[in-house]
Amino acid sequence: MIKLVAIDIDGTLVNEKKIMTEKVKKTIHAAMDQGVKIVLCTGRPISGIRPYLEELGMFAEDDFVISQNGAVITRTDTEEIIEVWPFEKNAVEKLYDFGKDFSADFLVMNEEKFYLIVPENNQKAMRPALISEGETVRMAVDTTTIGGLEGEYVKVLFFGETAEIDEVEAAVPSEFRDEFSVTRSQTYLLEIAAKGINKGTALTKLAQDLGFEREEVMAIGDGNNDYHMIKVAGLGVVMENGTDYLKSVAKELTLSNENDGVAHAIEKFVLK
Repeated sequence: MIKLVAIDIDGTLVNEKKIMTEKVKKTIHAAMDQGVKIVLCTGRPISGIRPYLEELGMFAEDDFVISQNGAVITRTDTEEIIEVWPFEKNAVEKLYDFGKDFSADFLVMNEEKFYLIVPENNQKAMRPALISEGETVRMAVDTTTIGGLEGEYVKVLFFGETAEIDEVEAAVPSEFRDEFSVTRSQTYLLEIAAKGINKGTALTKLAQDLGFEREEVMAIGDGNNDYHMIKVAGLGVVMENGTDYLKSVAKELTLSNENDGVAHAIEKFVLK
């Protein structure tokens, strides 16, 4: 019996207009009423998850979200960070040295800050697409230099046109893939986290803390950054609009995010 459902947001929970349909909401509420734990598990920061938590009313004492592709677990009612797996600053500097000569933007993020890293005295205008990305996750993108960076960060991002990200991804040294978690989460986005940190590790940790066995966990996703989450779940369900890479490890497929695929999966595998 499925007792916990982990759901990705973009391309999964919401349609291409970033809207969670009434059917999806109704079905999720039916699962919650049945006692099933729902956990949103996304690459977004908490600010970009909050609107969907509000729509679903997920602010009970035992409600949690997994953000930043698994680098952060947060209790939703207090927004207390329960677990966080940050980068060391020297790791960020190492990745910046690798990426600084590519045309793709180099960014860092935690749950409070979203920075575009620029060279000293840089006057380059920020891409409209990057400004829009900040609006999507409800976190304005600021600029700073690598030397001016302070605090801990959980994610490095390369942002740009598909061809720009193709170039960066192809150039990532093999030792970086051993040293970090590297994921092409979108055609325009390459995301890098600390070694071993991904949605799967966070979901496994949270499920264990909440007392759920692997067989009691279902995960639903569409993108390559959902790979480990789909692998570790007892039942890994991939959207019709999911990547071929992700479908290769799916135990089940569901309809697309334009056709209420999350609702279809919950109705089929969860609701009594």
